[in-house]
Amino acid sequence: MSRILPALILATATALAAAPSGAEGDTSGGAIRVDPDQVAELVYGVYCAEDPVRTEEAPETASGVINIVPDLPRIRFAQTVVPAALDIGFGVLSRAPDGVIHDPVTITVTHPPFPDSGIEVERWTTRLDGEDFSLTGFSFDVPGELVLGTWTFSAHSGEKELFHVEFEVVPPELAAPVLAECMRGFTS
Repeated sequence: MSRILPALILATATALAAAPSGAEGDTSGGAIRVDPDQVAELVYGVYCAEDPVRTEEAPETASGVINIVPDLPRIRFAQTVVPAALDIGFGVLSRAPDGVIHDPVTITVTHPPFPDSGIEVERWTTRLDGEDFSLTGFSFDVPGELVLGTWTFSAHSGEKELFHVEFEVVPPELAAPVLAECMRGFTS
């Protein structure tokens, strides 16, 4: 089952990796757009996946559900290059400005077609507020999800695009430091 992970979870900013808020792009090649009037903070990157605590129905996703994780992941690499390897996660942590609530927010993830189903677009709804960070992510659970190429994560509130982040999923050997970091965490 895919670990597409939207979650509204209490967190402190100190638990998050530093990444530019309102960035127009980064040096790793992925396109990043953020509406600074609608999103106060945005952190993107790669993390080590964790097991969910529950699922919620999401009929417009490949697995039909989204997994909810117990805590926000620690973004270990603030980059948009992602190794295609099981138990690797990537995505966006975002927070609205204080006092602002976007509800509902439509999340759209696009990716190259999955070999077994041909699915290229997955959607679900969530909310984004100014109190807690929200996770919009994906982690590789099964080999059929390991498709190379451009993956995009976008969030819309009505017609307004809140953010758009492009990731490039590459062969594992091209992102060896990420794999080494996550494997060390699994064995220690």
